[in-house]
Amino acid sequence: MKRILFWAAAILCLACQPENTDTGSTDSGSGGGSTPTPTPVIATGDVATTYQLLIYSFADSDGDGVGDFKGIQSKLDYLAALGVKALWLSPAHPTSSYHAYDVNDYYSVNPLYAVGEKTTAKAEQDFKDLIDAAHAKGIKIYMDYILNHSGKNNAWFQEALSNPSSKYRDYYFFSAKPSADYKNFPMLKGTSYQSGEWKQAVTGSPTVTITSTTDPETSGNANWDMWLWPSGSEGSAIKFVSGADGSYYLIKELNGSYGMLFRKDGSWDGKFGAKEKNISLTLDTPLELKADGEDIWFTGSGRYRITLTNVSTETLYYMGCFSDWMPDLNYGDVNQAQNNACFQDLAASADKWIRLGIDGLRLDAVKHICGGINSYNNASNIILLGKWYNRCNETFKAVGHSDNIFMVAEAWDGHSVEKTYYKGLTSCFEFDYGYKVRDMLNGKSASGFVDAVAGYVSDHTAVRSDAVTSFFLSNHDQDRFGSNVSKNKARMKQAGAILLSGPGKPFIYQGEELGYWGTKGNGDEWVRTPILWDKAGNECAKKGVENKVDATMLQPSISVEAQQADESSILNVYKTWGSLRNTYPALASGSMTKASVGGTSIAAWYMTSGTQRLLVIHNVSDGNTSFTVSDSMDKPVARLGTVTVKGNVLTLGGNSSVVFEQ
Repeated sequence: MKRILFWAAAILCLACQPENTDTGSTDSGSGGGSTPTPTPVIATGDVATTYQLLIYSFADSDGDGVGDFKGIQSKLDYLAALGVKALWLSPAHPTSSYHAYDVNDYYSVNPLYAVGEKTTAKAEQDFKDLIDAAHAKGIKIYMDYILNHSGKNNAWFQEALSNPSSKYRDYYFFSAKPSADYKNFPMLKGTSYQSGEWKQAVTGSPTVTITSTTDPETSGNANWDMWLWPSGSEGSAIKFVSGADGSYYLIKELNGSYGMLFRKDGSWDGKFGAKEKNISLTLDTPLELKADGEDIWFTGSGRYRITLTNVSTETLYYMGCFSDWMPDLNYGDVNQAQNNACFQDLAASADKWIRLGIDGLRLDAVKHICGGINSYNNASNIILLGKWYNRCNETFKAVGHSDNIFMVAEAWDGHSVEKTYYKGLTSCFEFDYGYKVRDMLNGKSASGFVDAVAGYVSDHTAVRSDAVTSFFLSNHDQDRFGSNVSKNKARMKQAGAILLSGPGKPFIYQGEELGYWGTKGNGDEWVRTPILWDKAGNECAKKGVENKVDATMLQPSISVEAQQADESSILNVYKTWGSLRNTYPALASGSMTKASVGGTSIAAWYMTSGTQRLLVIHNVSDGNTSFTVSDSMDKPVARLGTVTVKGNVLTLGGNSSVVFEQ
């Protein structure tokens, strides 16, 4: 028996060429092999391979422990070697959380992602530099956009909360009695009231003044209190005394540095603080407070009278279906959403980034925009999203693009619901796909897989001819695919090969190409692990996930440095099959049809584009499988694992794969 010879076929891809079938041939390699230096590949447009990366944990270029735009820019060659033609970035806007899905300002980017001066201006310049550098390498940039909600610290929400007459009050859902008023919000038509999705807020603008006094300390019982804590120590509540003029006051000995907040009815829902961070209270100088404000500081030596005036407040509720930190946005009647002030403001912010050079958007949690988590209106969502797509596409065309903007939605549901969202958008994530790949590999049976995947695509194109089916294995909100297949490296390798040899637009999630694992049991950070670039851990952005990493996984052997040197690594499988996809139009943009080859452990299909046709075969069992193939096996172009051809009989080792050009 002679070993199959592997060669660089049709520009990029590692290929296998059997000897004369009269004598038979065998390849006993166990990995993805090495990948030749990339050369120009075909253009693949919206169906190009996309890499989902988390800005905060991808690559840290300045040593502060948090990922940044320059870090991404420095790794573009790494991404290009994977065959990646587009990047989906995690939310880039200023935020109060590490993950940034609570946006504080849609018109700027997070200064934490800047290198050097940590300002929004420098961050925006770094972002622009990244876009330009990516475009120079043929890589597009997609921003993550959150239409369902803003952050609680967004200036829109803060003004809406403190000022009933503000135009921003209509950007959100506010009500004193949401159970009765719910039905009066046009955007919530067709949904039901869910009490747990409405959060309490006490609004108003009390004023606090501190003065020196020699009067005795008070012991009050009013419904207002001051939460007071010595710097570095625990705090306690001190009750105010009701004044005759409607004000409240307390007298307290204060020696040292203290933090303070003010509460109505002893509730943190009725907390008032400073309008900005790092504010100190000054003697005899009134300070206006705001609901849910920042800590106030005071340094004193003596006895002081603390007075609250203008204490009129209102208890309201706002809709925040995911969290009290994420108040839901209100676009009014979806049929007229394009005329709504909130819609126009969000669209204007997107215009800015489109004009800066981005190529597309990923839309978060679209199923919950018109409604909440437990009750939502799919039909209204689709109408709204169609208007959003058209609005953004107008801007995209206006800046000189001849094609359409790419926009993919997270409509997290089964295929029967997800496919309906193509009435409003050109692409959605097909969540059922990752589950199918997981179950196929764990169950060692490919029964029904090809029919299901081809069906996803045909169902989408039946809704609209320009539909792009976005396939992925796992993402930042799910247990990692590596954990879903019990950290089995052979299955992780083959999952990558399956993803990159099928139809649609494949998305690779950060770390998937390295075989990362992780579950959400202890928090989302554990599935958002930073890339370990070298064995020493340089540029590893652990602080981006608040240092919540699995040290047993982030060992030198899983690093990019180690895996690049190992031809059998998971990384090199992704590089080989990613290059393969960009080499053959049939893979990059072809159609999938079932091939009647092998038994239940064999997933086989044809990928066809024009006159080019490829036969793709995967053995998803963990043992050898032999079967007859009537198609030509003269031109193998890629393999994974062990592949043996003898006459018209093909033998694949466990979790082995091969692609033949017809």
